[in-house]
Amino acid sequence: MTSQLNLDQRLKRPYSIGTGIPKGGHAEIEGYLESLRVQGFCLIERVIPEDRVKDVRESVLSGRQLLEKDREREREKRIELERSRLTADNEGKNSADIDVPESVRPPAAPYAELCDIARNEMFAEYLAEPRVLNVAKAMLDTHVRIVQTEVNKSSHPWPDRPLDEKQVRARSWHSDWPHDLTAYVPNQDDPWIHCGAIAQPFPDLCMCLSTVWYLGPEDVTPFNGGTWVVPGSHKDPRNPRGPGDGVDRRGPIPGEFQVSGPAGSVFMQDTRVWHSNARNQSEHERTAVVLRYAPWWLSGNEFGQMHSGGRAIRTYVPKEVYNRFSPNVQLLFRHLAEGVEDVIQPENQARAFQAMDIDDDPDSISDNSHVVAGAMTIEEWRNSKSKN
Repeated sequence: MTSQLNLDQRLKRPYSIGTGIPKGGHAEIEGYLESLRVQGFCLIERVIPEDRVKDVRESVLSGRQLLEKDREREREKRIELERSRLTADNEGKNSADIDVPESVRPPAAPYAELCDIARNEMFAEYLAEPRVLNVAKAMLDTHVRIVQTEVNKSSHPWPDRPLDEKQVRARSWHSDWPHDLTAYVPNQDDPWIHCGAIAQPFPDLCMCLSTVWYLGPEDVTPFNGGTWVVPGSHKDPRNPRGPGDGVDRRGPIPGEFQVSGPAGSVFMQDTRVWHSNARNQSEHERTAVVLRYAPWWLSGNEFGQMHSGGRAIRTYVPKEVYNRFSPNVQLLFRHLAEGVEDVIQPENQARAFQAMDIDDDPDSISDNSHVVAGAMTIEEWRNSKSKN
């Protein structure tokens, strides 16, 4: 059983990940990429500088309060729109006599729900921090965007402390969308709630990166609910939610450990990785924000409840908010921006031009005798590119 520690003792505990990776330049990025490829996750420390964490946290907490008011207004507007539609379908019937279901699929903008990021502009500017963005692009694609934003993801103190042995051993293992096999719960009455999931066995490809932004006030430790992870689980064809896979999603798994890191850091994981929330045994709420980086071809704004704490789809960023974002942050949210056309980003087109520049001289056609299809590994291919 975890012993009770005071704050000073907790802050002195060694961090589980993020150590051993050289700081600065190409070597640092390669360290994060190697960790993601082998372990399935990495921790980038101090993305938000230590002297800015408090201000960012307070701005996020204020943004949450504004969003609660936004959500109620949006809900009332959706019900009003649905009532008008049903009234038109029931000619001669008084609109007050028409029952409107509680669950109404959000319409397109301008009646869609406001994206959480629209009320969190101070925090938004860190989403394009060079280390985070370079890692996301290297793992996914040069054209990345954010397909999910949830600012209300704090870890609250567990009510019954200290924990007993059963609570200490409790887990809730899962993978994240698009590899979450429950896909935010199927619903026959409201099928639009279901967002779908990649079928098992998952392709050996990182399709999406979940990120958890730790905003304090305490550093993240096992004591205050650091996420449980199973290193290397992104390569396992089984899944804790896989039917008949023999993995008990409620119990400990050999090799598991908890994420630790200083406030202002970002935990990044391949969405295939098995992970679980953990009990917060401290006296303090630990503030966090969850976002998902995805390549341009993975849509998170059409099916299911991918935003706003799993309550809505079809979110949007108002044009006036979008215009205040820095250029790199704009690229992450352009697909949600009101009145803004999204197009493939320049780096992606540059690759296409490179592919078109291959020498097609008919007088120098090779017989490709040096090519053995399937013999080159991805690592060998990467090394060959770095030499050119």
